[in-house]
Amino acid sequence: MTATGLGDGVDTLFAVPPEHRLDDVDRASAKQILACDDRTLSMLLDRGLPASGAPGAEHFDSRDLFNLALYSGTGTTVPEQAFAYSLRWMRSSTEELLAPRASRFELRVACAAGTCGPRPTSVLAVPRPERSGGAVDDLTIDPADGGPDGDGGDTVVRAAPGLAVAATVHTRGEQAQLRSPELRAITAEFAAMNLRWVKLPEAMQEDVELITTRGVASCASASRYLAQLCDRAGVPAVTRIGWVVGMLDLVHAWVEVEDDDGATKVIDPIFALFSATVPGTNPLLRDPAVALCTNRLVPTGLSVGRTVAEHRCAGEPTAARVTTKILPAPKRPQETP
Repeated sequence: MTATGLGDGVDTLFAVPPEHRLDDVDRASAKQILACDDRTLSMLLDRGLPASGAPGAEHFDSRDLFNLALYSGTGTTVPEQAFAYSLRWMRSSTEELLAPRASRFELRVACAAGTCGPRPTSVLAVPRPERSGGAVDDLTIDPADGGPDGDGGDTVVRAAPGLAVAATVHTRGEQAQLRSPELRAITAEFAAMNLRWVKLPEAMQEDVELITTRGVASCASASRYLAQLCDRAGVPAVTRIGWVVGMLDLVHAWVEVEDDDGATKVIDPIFALFSATVPGTNPLLRDPAVALCTNRLVPTGLSVGRTVAEHRCAGEPTAARVTTKILPAPKRPQETP
């Protein structure tokens, strides 16, 4: 079963193009990721799995291995099991997806180099859950003299090697029917495309053409695509980025639309694709007529194309070390009468 599923998966794999490849996984690690033996890995190479290096000492792109494993249908690979675990909340009842939630949020950025360059500047986005009916408590910025960088407080900046933002974030979900016929047609069209979410190189994550030409999408490209369809139909829409509590890749993207009833509603195209990989998920996640904003979303004030964390040395972007933690907030002791 494992060999058959992986073999069929190679035939439908969207391989990372050569100009974006990063062969960062050796043969032994590839077998662990795919949960396969040496003979099966050789079979995958024969069927076209991209690799570099001499026979028996090949190296693979980790994104190719992840995407191949995720859609293999074996249930034994590391990506399948990790996805099933991190997305188990999608099996929650509607009440659980909408209920108020409190999380302790911490975001840090620092220069990834051993020695930071001159005039360092770190920029972070701050959580804005009030956009979806939530709130922020105890917001702290470290160092304390870090402050708004001029775009309405959506990010903070500090000319220092590192920066941290911490807060208690309160979120809640919201479920609403889509009223606009145009919106309902757009979401139904997207659902019928049977796209696959895949891990992509950063330079390709916003490539909308991959949706129509290759049938694959990232959360950024899917959100851009839906926003473009809304724009053509005359429906006000913006893309949004933020975080998802409990997801493997914490930075996420979705679309906020203005419906015919005047309400701003969340359309999350990728959650529907995610839920298709996990048995027993809540059907509302895949209903194109429903705008479902779960209590797992932590918005920023930023759109697709922006970044939640950035570091610069000498005025130029440089590699950043980013740490994100979103954990359940400690419960407060019950007050005694």
